[in-house]
Amino acid sequence: MSRIFIPTDRIGLVSFQKSISGTFSSLNKLLNKGTSLAWHVNGLRLPSTQLWPEGHYYQCGFSMDDNAEARTILEDNGIIYESLDEMPHTSFTVKPVNIAVYDGRGAGREFSDPLLEVLNMGGFTHSYIGDKDIREGKLTNFDVLMVPGSPDAGECYYAGLGDKGYDQIRSFIADRGHYLGICGGAYLPLTSYHKKNPYWLNIVGATDNEDLDYWRSGSGFVRCRIDNDQHPVFASMALGSSSTMNLVYWEGPSITITGNNVKPLAHFESLLASGKDPLKPHWNMLDNTMAAEAVKGWYNSLTPELFDKLLSNKCAFAEGEYHGHKLLLYSPHPEMGNIGYGPRADSLNFLLIYNGLFYLACQ
Repeated sequence: MSRIFIPTDRIGLVSFQKSISGTFSSLNKLLNKGTSLAWHVNGLRLPSTQLWPEGHYYQCGFSMDDNAEARTILEDNGIIYESLDEMPHTSFTVKPVNIAVYDGRGAGREFSDPLLEVLNMGGFTHSYIGDKDIREGKLTNFDVLMVPGSPDAGECYYAGLGDKGYDQIRSFIADRGHYLGICGGAYLPLTSYHKKNPYWLNIVGATDNEDLDYWRSGSGFVRCRIDNDQHPVFASMALGSSSTMNLVYWEGPSITITGNNVKPLAHFESLLASGKDPLKPHWNMLDNTMAAEAVKGWYNSLTPELFDKLLSNKCAFAEGEYHGHKLLLYSPHPEMGNIGYGPRADSLNFLLIYNGLFYLACQ
């Protein structure tokens, strides 16, 4: 049977497709209809195609069996695709994923609301889950737990979840599920070596040497350098062997890896802007009010001195493993979008969330 191939290459700061979120929304529609979806990453050269009779190199993309229903969904949503007789076999298989987004005590709506907006735009199936729900064992209804940012480094989660809730999360990841944590959610799985910190899950070989002192850093715009450009999380973002990302940072962890079940994915490279001179941004943030707040309204601005002391060359994105299941830890805020080179809607940084969820859903 012939195959449909959907390219998702990065072209500068935009996608080959007209809409990043629209592409993932279409892919999720196909997944929910039972389509077997193959994800091709790290480059592939196709033989003669309709668009490119001489053959063509693509950075990455998705493929599926050719059928009328798939073509209708893709064409109705303006997705560019190729029809081929065969595809390379090197790929992941993506499955539908049911996501629980933590909304109990400690989950800041200023962080969870934009995250849900990004999930909705990408067509991901998700539900809020509260601390009482988790304590009652309702995580078993889901495949992935997402924990958004919080007002602190984890103590607020414990105030709602308690020991029983923490045990339920540990059991969920150990038994069947995966985890994606952003900012405060990236603190939660860490291991603390201080007796006065019972607020982390202690399930990965990584820590923050400043422990619970999350406000020691501040907020600003940071550049992160990708350490593993072959990782699927960076598909359609990393281009070549040296790639960087510009993101909103807001007091997230400076991850120090201490064990074998965690690997670094990207590190903090430089501070681009903050709310203090001489690094106040001179450019327009357009529709990104969250980015503007990070560098104009927040009282705790990240300074070059603090960046160099606490964040420079430290791990910003990591992947952990617990009983064979995956955890993705993101210190900066991809759900807040870009930092001003275009509208927030359909930001390239959203790929860190979309790719992350597809990676957690891969077999």
